[in-house]
Amino acid sequence: MASNNSTAANGNGATNVATDLSNELLRVIVTTHDTDNIIISPLQLEALLTLLYLGSDGGTAEELQRVLQLKRFASNAKMANHFATELQLSTDSAADTHMQLCSELLLPVEAEVGDEFRKIAQKYFHTAALQRDFNSIAKLRAQLDEDLAKAAAGYAWCIGDALLSTITAPEAASTAIVLAAVHFQSKWFLPFSAYRTGLYDFQQCAVEAPAAHDVPQQAPATVVAVPMLFDDDMFVKFAELRELDARIIELPYEHDDELAMLVVLPNQRDGLTALEKQLETLDLNALAERMQMESVQVLLPKFKIDFECSLRRTLEQLGITTIFSKAANFKNMLRDNTTDSLIISDILHKVCIEVNESGTEGASSVAYKPIVISNSIDSRKKFFRADHPFYFAIRSREATYFVGHVTKF
Repeated sequence: MASNNSTAANGNGATNVATDLSNELLRVIVTTHDTDNIIISPLQLEALLTLLYLGSDGGTAEELQRVLQLKRFASNAKMANHFATELQLSTDSAADTHMQLCSELLLPVEAEVGDEFRKIAQKYFHTAALQRDFNSIAKLRAQLDEDLAKAAAGYAWCIGDALLSTITAPEAASTAIVLAAVHFQSKWFLPFSAYRTGLYDFQQCAVEAPAAHDVPQQAPATVVAVPMLFDDDMFVKFAELRELDARIIELPYEHDDELAMLVVLPNQRDGLTALEKQLETLDLNALAERMQMESVQVLLPKFKIDFECSLRRTLEQLGITTIFSKAANFKNMLRDNTTDSLIISDILHKVCIEVNESGTEGASSVAYKPIVISNSIDSRKKFFRADHPFYFAIRSREATYFVGHVTKF
């Protein structure tokens, strides 16, 4: 396996790197999905890229080690145990908080993975190394959908046409694909009352509209009435971030000491872009430590995101390029008698989440009445009304499980 003999970083090292990676991934993805609702899983992606590092050698390993800052781990064993611990939510399907993972390294039939690498991939990274026929896209799609169905335990999801369009028949028998898909479900520690859910206006993100002479023009923002979770007096962690011109709230999940959804709301209705730019250089743990328990009026949209994207261009912009080139060296992944080289064609990412009264599980469909909030303002009252685009992260002190934003309905 790739060598790693450096000393570990301080206790917050893993968290800082997780924050950096999540913000960097989101920053690049937003450039091509700027008005979309987005969610990605930095934890799953970091785990898969670290697994590729363990199977790599030479310049390929050096590049992955540098970009992922893997020298913060004292040894490869500690690194593997770190991801095994953080990914343990995917091992107990009966738990209230559960990640349904489908992490796969899809290799051509000519490539044979070594037994040691295959065991490490499964035991520590919950990743299956599978041989697939890339010459038939239709057959490959059917196999991927079947794999997703098995992993999702009843949740209906599949690979979309747009994502599969990035896959082409390989130029050589050495092309591989990485699939990173996850569906998250959990229950709030403080659930919202379904009887208080109602309709409230949400100002959607403005989009660019075509104009004369092919000059883009910003279209006016639209307002839509959407179902909102509402609690007039919820006792949660809250803070006003004056330097960010935003406010932040933490909604904890049940039966977990640290896992929570952090929601950051810009005070300006069109302030999400500026907020996310500022968040790029900030540690979410540092923001969380500034929060205090407060009685807060909370208004948060119910939302469902089913997001998928190709990550090759994104990772290349972040400095991970060698794994996608003929210079890729995965010597420590393959058997000695297999193909001489292996190139990662793409990393396909798909994340599904639904946020409702109970948490992130299936919700009932009902007819909602408008929520009426008094216009009188009590200067002593803390309020968090997410009625315009906002940023969110599902995280613990040690890892960022998911990060994204909601911009429209």
